[in-house]
Amino acid sequence: MRKFEPFETVHHLAEECGARWQGYGAVVLATRRGERQLRRALLSKKENKRLLDYDSGLILFGSFARFEMTGGSDFDWSLLVDGVVNNDHATQAQRISDSLESARLTPPGSSGTFGNLVFSHDLVHRIGGGADSNTNLTRRMLMLLESRPFELTKDNSCQQVWTNVLSNILQRYFEQEVHFSPLHECKVPRFLLNDVTRYWRTICVDYAAKHREQDGKKWAMRNAKLRLSRKLLFASGLAFCLNCELCPPADALRGRGARSPQPFIESAMSFARTPALEYLAVFVDKHVKEQTKRKQLARLIFGSYNQWLMLIMDNRVRKHLEGLSHQDAKQDITFNKVRRIGKDFAQGLQLLFFNRNQDEDPIANLCLDYVGF
Repeated sequence: MRKFEPFETVHHLAEECGARWQGYGAVVLATRRGERQLRRALLSKKENKRLLDYDSGLILFGSFARFEMTGGSDFDWSLLVDGVVNNDHATQAQRISDSLESARLTPPGSSGTFGNLVFSHDLVHRIGGGADSNTNLTRRMLMLLESRPFELTKDNSCQQVWTNVLSNILQRYFEQEVHFSPLHECKVPRFLLNDVTRYWRTICVDYAAKHREQDGKKWAMRNAKLRLSRKLLFASGLAFCLNCELCPPADALRGRGARSPQPFIESAMSFARTPALEYLAVFVDKHVKEQTKRKQLARLIFGSYNQWLMLIMDNRVRKHLEGLSHQDAKQDITFNKVRRIGKDFAQGLQLLFFNRNQDEDPIANLCLDYVGF
């Protein structure tokens, strides 16, 4: 079996541009190293040998799930429970937390989104309405946009829990949307797209709220992530939703009888297994054939993101950004470099999704129909 390469298409685009984006290889190595550290930490204690029940799974998020870890990255995790709740689940979550602390691995942030128990009922059944909190929205969207199961045993139990919960979430989006019906033609799934957009806007609003709640602490780092890794998640989610119409699953186009949304659910599962940046690269590779635009997009989106990865791999830079105040950022050389990288990244996404220079650009036309008014 060929070894999984998280950024295969990204490297292909780099070759087309005559570039070597070394940041991608470096963060994959750091992520693999993080996997080994996490596995040693969790299996080092005898009481952890049977750490998880069959109905609970250890799920990774953040840079860990995106294969973008650096030396200072958090180990973002959740214990996902998909079954009858019992007291052992809380014990399991505590053991995971204690094991990371004993191994001196950087724990998740203090927001409470990660590093604890998550129940499938809330993710699947509380979509929209008053019961759908910001935390629940975030957990549900990140299950799709940046999560992966982390196996501790050979029975693939974490994979099974992750697959079952995510497929049930996707059934809500594709089977219960009144406007999405593959019976006659394949369209952009509005229900899912609106929730992806809502998540992006929620991040933007919460960014301002956190600045006030945390008295400006780590402002520059949060700002940098908003410009790059957070924006990346929205872009990849948007690309998937557009792809449902631009390039629908082959099984969805066969026959003229009552079509099932299952091919779209399976396509979404494949999307969820692909790192966000790689999916965006595949989207560019598939839909942008004109060489000049193709290279321009590659340099702006993936070249600039590589610069961000190379920058943040330096722990001195990370610590500097974490301690930089909003008042000092305007004159700061490092932050202004991040700002330039973020502007290039945003320019590339605008060119990809909102190309104003070509009236017949199908991607831009769909964005005007579904993202605009």
